Amino acid sequence: MRSLIINADDFGFDQETCATTVDCFEAGLLTSATIMVGCEGSKAAYEYARENRKRFSFGLHFNIVDGFAPAANRANSLCDESGSFRESDDQRLAAMWGRLTVADIRREFRLQLEELRDNYVEVTHIDSHGHLHKFPAIIYSLRSEMRRAGVTWVRRPQNVFLRPNGKRRVINNVFAIPFWGLMRTDYYCAVDSGDEMWAKRLPELLPEGLTEVSVHPGRNEAWRYNEASPLLKPDEFRRALNEAGIELTRYRAFG
Repeated sequence: MRSLIINADDFGFDQETCATTVDCFEAGLLTSATIMVGCEGSKAAYEYARENRKRFSFGLHFNIVDGFAPAANRANSLCDESGSFRESDDQRLAAMWGRLTVADIRREFRLQLEELRDNYVEVTHIDSHGHLHKFPAIIYSLRSEMRRAGVTWVRRPQNVFLRPNGKRRVINNVFAIPFWGLMRTDYYCAVDSGDEMWAKRLPELLPEGLTEVSVHPGRNEAWRYNEASPLLKPDEFRRALNEAGIELTRYRAFG
C-alpha cells in the first residue's frame, strides 16, 4: 500500500505564504504543515492550526539559519557576529565542523517548540528550515529534547528523488544513521522548485509504504508558485493519485 503525507514547509514565513498554504489546505490535497515561529505570518499560522487540528497535522519547522533572530534572544554558537543565525551554507559548515554546541541547539529547539505550545498548537512532528536537522550534530542534540517533549515523529533525510541525484542519495544514506530508532516515514521527497512536472511524475515514482513530500507554497515567488500550483488547482493531481491507489494521510493519524 502506498500512503502519502503532503507537508507545507515555511507555514508562517510571511502573510502571503501563509495565505497560500491555507488555500492549499482548503483545496483538499495538502494534509500537513510545519510552522516557523517568530515570523511575519506566525500568528496567523498558529490560529489556523488551532482551529483545524482535527483536520490536518501541524509541526515545528525548526529554524537556525538565514539571518533570523534566535528565540533565545541572545547571541550563541548558532549565530554570526551580528547576533543572527548564519546563512544556510555557513551554518551547515559550522555544524559539520562541530562549532554548534549541544546546549545552544537544545535551548533554541525548546524555545521554538514552547512558542507553538504556548499558542495551543498541537505539535505532531518536526522538520527544519533548510533541512539542517539532518546533520548529525543537530539531530543527535534534538533526540533527547524530542523525547522530553513527547514529540515522536521527525522528517528523515531525503531518499526519494524526482530527478536522479546519486551524490545526494549517498550522502543522505550516511546522514540517516542517527535517525534510527526515531519515528519517521519510510520515504521522504523534497519537491524540486524548478521541476514543473513534479506532480505528474510523483504517482509513478512513489514506493510502497509511507512517504512524505514537502512543498513551499506561495504565489509571489515563481519557485513557490511552481511547488504550490498542483495543490491550488488539484483536480488533475487528485485524479492521478486516485488512479494510482495512493492514500493521502497526515502525521496526526499515527498518534
